[in-house]
Amino acid sequence: MQKFFFDMKDGVPNRDRVGIEFNTNAEAIKHCKEIAQDFRDKSLRDDQDLEILVVNEVGREIYRQFVHREPE
Repeated sequence: MQKFFFDMKDGVPNRDRVGIEFNTNAEAIKHCKEIAQDFRDKSLRDDQDLEILVVNEVGREIYRQFVHREPE
């Protein structure tokens, strides 16, 4: 298992210092998409710059998901 961090960014990064362990990158990416969907469903704002970055335990970004934009 490896630890992944889910940093939030809307101009200024908010680092995840705790992280969550997953077996694969795909599981971490799936979790990121679930977080983004939860924010879309519950947010009172439509911040087009809000994004979630998935960072592995060695500090490499493996995925990026905008919360209020359609995937490109």
